[in-house]
Amino acid sequence: MVDFSKYYRSYKYMQDMLKSDFTHNYIEEALKDGDEGKDSIFGKTNEKVIDMDWVIAIEETLPYIQKAIDEQESFAIYENRVLLTLIHKALMFVDDKYSKMKDVPNDSYNNITMNRHLELNQQKLDFSVNYVNENHESLAEDLDVEDIESLSDFDRIRRIRQGLNECLATPLMKEIAKEPQVKPPLTQTNLLKENPNFKKAVELWNFLDTYKKQGFELVGEEYNGKMTDENKEDVYLAMEFQHFMMSITTNPALRKMLQEKYEEENALAKEEADRPEKVKEMVLEAQIEAVRKEETEIRLKEIREREKQILDLNSEIKSLKITLDQKEQQILTLKGQISALQDELDNTKNELKETKLKLLEAQKEIERLKEETEKLTAEITKLKETLENERESHAKQVEQMNADFAEKTRIAEENFANQLSAKQKEFDDAQTAHNEYVTKLNTNNANKIAELNTNHSNEVAQLKSDYENRIDTINKENATATANLKSDYEGQLTSMKADYTSQIKNYEKQIADINAENAKNVKELNDNHAKEIKTITKESEKRMADFEKETTKKMNDTIADVKKKAKDEVRQAEKTAKEKIAEAKGENKLFKKKKEVFEAAYAAGSVGLMAMLAEKYAGEGRTDFADHLVSATAAIRAIMIAPTPKGLTLTMYTHGSAKLLKLYAGVTRYDVAIADTVSSFGGVEGQPVFISFAGVEGEVANEIAAKIKETADCKVTVSQNRRIQSTGIIGIYFCGE
Repeated sequence: MVDFSKYYRSYKYMQDMLKSDFTHNYIEEALKDGDEGKDSIFGKTNEKVIDMDWVIAIEETLPYIQKAIDEQESFAIYENRVLLTLIHKALMFVDDKYSKMKDVPNDSYNNITMNRHLELNQQKLDFSVNYVNENHESLAEDLDVEDIESLSDFDRIRRIRQGLNECLATPLMKEIAKEPQVKPPLTQTNLLKENPNFKKAVELWNFLDTYKKQGFELVGEEYNGKMTDENKEDVYLAMEFQHFMMSITTNPALRKMLQEKYEEENALAKEEADRPEKVKEMVLEAQIEAVRKEETEIRLKEIREREKQILDLNSEIKSLKITLDQKEQQILTLKGQISALQDELDNTKNELKETKLKLLEAQKEIERLKEETEKLTAEITKLKETLENERESHAKQVEQMNADFAEKTRIAEENFANQLSAKQKEFDDAQTAHNEYVTKLNTNNANKIAELNTNHSNEVAQLKSDYENRIDTINKENATATANLKSDYEGQLTSMKADYTSQIKNYEKQIADINAENAKNVKELNDNHAKEIKTITKESEKRMADFEKETTKKMNDTIADVKKKAKDEVRQAEKTAKEKIAEAKGENKLFKKKKEVFEAAYAAGSVGLMAMLAEKYAGEGRTDFADHLVSATAAIRAIMIAPTPKGLTLTMYTHGSAKLLKLYAGVTRYDVAIADTVSSFGGVEGQPVFISFAGVEGEVANEIAAKIKETADCKVTVSQNRRIQSTGIIGIYFCGE
């Protein structure tokens, strides 16, 4: 298929350029007047119109895929699985489109005829068009050609399908056909990033992922002889261009003059593009900058005052935290004292354990004494054997007494052990008294043992006479000592337990009193702090409200000054515009005159929009709204609706440039352009829109405003511009993105 892309771009550019051209409109009207109803178009069109971008993308990548397959030594590596997945991906992409196009015929025949005879002033022009186009597509038998341009677009699709299937049939792809395919996103390995063949494969992968168009159109049209107005206008444009080309071909002087004018316009356009911003824009920006600086200083002052308040509050909070830390430190101190008492209690328990150990040692000592007593008894028994028979009875009595003594001692020890076990938990604070008692007991036992050892020899000599008395004395002393030990220990234990319980209760009472006092102090501090915060908050809110009122008043005064100065500039611009309008002559300068007039209205409309934005930002409480105004200035857009001899024009204006959006030929009712006007700007939800109108009834502007409010949900202000000496102008101002 022939590539008409640049032709179509030139065609659209020519249409845009000639819409407001007097000569074009003049000749076109003459061609329309010369229509005698004999124009015709016959035939039919059955065609597959294919977007060749995706076809070329796959065509260019296929050789790289084939090279990548040929160069591999290994099989189921990641990169080869990428190739396999890509081939399947591309084949599915192509087959989807191929299946929908394969059965559609590509068979067309068309015949267009048109004749015109024109008399323009003293010129006579004859145009004759007889265009015949015949196309009967047949599928190529051999797709393996060097020049792919010789193939039809559909054959090129058949060719890339064949190439993809050949890639799948290679030994490498067959070998890894059962391997899992790769899922996106791709892992960028060194081979994929650096190898030129794999790099092209990755590019095709990404292209297929991002291609969202249908990729082709199927056309089926039949023409029964009648030409539409759109068909005729296209042929008219071709005839006009033919007339122009023939004119400069046969008139070298005309060609030279047009060439010189073309070069001059290019130079002026370059100079205009290089020129600094217009004076009125510079003045407006300077005024906005002054307002911004003033508001910045006010905001900075307020910020400093708030920072001081914050510092004062932080200082007070720190003071309260110090007081609270002190109270918490007192609590920690008391907890430390309790912990110390607990440690002392633990130490007492440990000492009690040591006392028990010492008691066990004393018991062992008693056992040792018992063993010595048994030894003495054995010696006495030996002596008895040498005594008279009468002493045998006495020996038996002594032995029985010793047995009775041992039994009594065992019973006393068991009773003492049971009592000691029952009162084990109550021995917490008995360390000092018990240690003294144990020391005394050990001393008494040691003295008694020493006395026994000293008197042992005498007692043996006197055993016959007083042994029974000594044994009785020893038994009595032991019983007395045991009873005294038990009585003294129980008394000391009871006294110490009572003292410890009393001390614990005192400490608990002190802790409870301290906790109650701390809770009371903390509550008082929190209540005072909450009251102070509430008072400061009210004062801050009042100051902010006063500040906002003062700021709003200053801003309104400043805006009024800006408006006044802008109005002076508008008057000057209007004066200049009037002078330029007076100089303008001829129908072909009408559009330029409208543009100059609208530039004067643009200044006033911009000021109105900036005032609305300033009011909006101030109402939102922004501290940096002046910066937003500066950035918004560069984004101001305007749409103008204005009449011409041919009808209404819809034009978009920005800083120093204009673009004709639409021409409503033969239309004088403004409501026709309302829908297109609203749809011509977007992204201004919630932003203000300013409408200025001159020489038009206010109902039209209000109707446009209502439509904008309904469609874009914007705040709209309508103002009549009585200073613009023109009729029918409506300007809609907004900040484009």
